[in-house]
Amino acid sequence: MTNEQNNQIMQAIKELQEQMNQGFANVDQRFNSMYEEMDTRFKEMDERFKKMDERFNQLEKKVDKLQDGFDFLSDKTWHNEKDIHTMKRKMQHR
Repeated sequence: MTNEQNNQIMQAIKELQEQMNQGFANVDQRFNSMYEEMDTRFKEMDERFKKMDERFNQLEKKVDKLQDGFDFLSDKTWHNEKDIHTMKRKMQHR
């Protein structure tokens, strides 16, 4: 091989190396962009889940209050029926 051929080969290798480096830089840039977008979306999802947790907690509190109301009404109804039954028995014995 002549010196000129060696220089041409070296020049071709350098050009290919530059093209590959540019390609790798483009791929890195795309991955970084995708990573940032995914990170942003995960943060948004975390916020949504936090809001859902808050809503579920509020709903749970409302259901507990509603259950307390049902328990109170059930107990009150039972006592009313007991009082009615007692009054009926007393009226029958007269």
